[in-house]
Amino acid sequence: MTAIVWIRRSLREHDNTALVEASKEHEKVIPFYCVDENYFENSTLGHPRVKFWHDSLKELRDNLGDEKGKELIVRKGKPVEELQKLIKETDADAVYHNRDYTPYSRERDQKVQEELEIPVETFKDIVMFEKEEILTNSGTPYKVYTYYSKKWFKNEKKRPQEVKEYKTPELESDEIPSLKELGYEKPEDMEVWEGGRENGLERIEDFKDKIWNYDENRDYAWKDATSKLSPHLKFGTVSIREVFWEAERIKARNPNDDTSGIKTWQEELAWRDFYIQVLWNWPETTEKPFLEQYEEIEWRSKEEAEEDWEAWINGETGVPFVDAGMRQLKKTGWMHNRLRMVVTSFACKDLWLDWKDVHEYFNKMFIDAEIASMVGGIQWAYSIGTDAQPYFRVFNPFTQGEDYDPDGKYIRKWVPELEDVPDEHIHKPHEMNQIEQENCGVKIGEDYPEPIIDHDEERKKAVERFEDKKD
Repeated sequence: MTAIVWIRRSLREHDNTALVEASKEHEKVIPFYCVDENYFENSTLGHPRVKFWHDSLKELRDNLGDEKGKELIVRKGKPVEELQKLIKETDADAVYHNRDYTPYSRERDQKVQEELEIPVETFKDIVMFEKEEILTNSGTPYKVYTYYSKKWFKNEKKRPQEVKEYKTPELESDEIPSLKELGYEKPEDMEVWEGGRENGLERIEDFKDKIWNYDENRDYAWKDATSKLSPHLKFGTVSIREVFWEAERIKARNPNDDTSGIKTWQEELAWRDFYIQVLWNWPETTEKPFLEQYEEIEWRSKEEAEEDWEAWINGETGVPFVDAGMRQLKKTGWMHNRLRMVVTSFACKDLWLDWKDVHEYFNKMFIDAEIASMVGGIQWAYSIGTDAQPYFRVFNPFTQGEDYDPDGKYIRKWVPELEDVPDEHIHKPHEMNQIEQENCGVKIGEDYPEPIIDHDEERKKAVERFEDKKD
């Protein structure tokens, strides 16, 4: 009996649920990856995310190849067609794969289910709880995180599982296309994270000491206080079960210590599950607001707001905290979570940019772009999503910087032209007089721009626009 395990996002062997289950029932197991080149041609993907995926896939192939009798079989083509060919070659009697929840994935997987002539077994893997596993007392999906999270933490959680012994038949396998062959050459001056399980496990190890103070330090952009595990969870180089239970082990080893930092970090996993179940139950939210009353809001497209759009994506708005975040994204493919909220709120309530343009840009740029969390986070900041911040709550981008980067360490790192600006002016350098500008070697309007907005004025206009639509 031979099983094909169609690997997509779970780029690891350990605790890969489909692989675990296949190895329980079959002695011959074919870990299979299909490189769908049409997907790369038709999707808006940036170099950081594609490289991270590429690193992770190569490492999985190499790790399986190092084990006697195992191999990752790689084929290039359309998933249904390549699966059909592989079934014919091997007389496989079942296909196993882990479930995914995006609209694209659902359509692809439905087609596979319908067109293959052998059983297709699917499994929950990338989340703790999926679809409609956590429901309100009236039996409907949750729209509010707070109540969802209570059940998320209360419910029993699966532990990581080891794969049983199996052998892979000898089969032809294609080379993994290079990034250049896929059309993704590294942009100049970009510092991109490396993918792969080894790096994911190192991230877990590095975070063990930081997790204790996560609740106190996570919002400070200049502190290296977050786990940076998001791309590893996105591509499954580590599993959600591994990271959750590692945090539980840390608590168990220190029973008398304050564990609020650990609980706050585990909340991030619950938020991820929450947004994935929102996407599953309301897939239309990738195209329109969750809150229907705001569907008719007329946002400015990036073409209509070209100058403001370019200033925003290039970190040249004259608002240092916003510019630092956007430049970090452009340089690394990642941005601190506090900045994600601030720059998105700025795009909405200061620039009135179309949220779908923002999503398209973030989807291209972020190394950890997860459509459910990305759409959920953007709609939260835009006050148009489920459990969103109220429309009248408008982040002041200057005071956000003062609160979460008080000494300007983060700003100076990513906006080096402000390096010598004194602390009292680092968040509002445009308020320096001519002598102060000369003393720190930066001329506002030439070396660094004037703010492109009057925040108080834009805040007032944004609230009025929402007021017009709220009923």
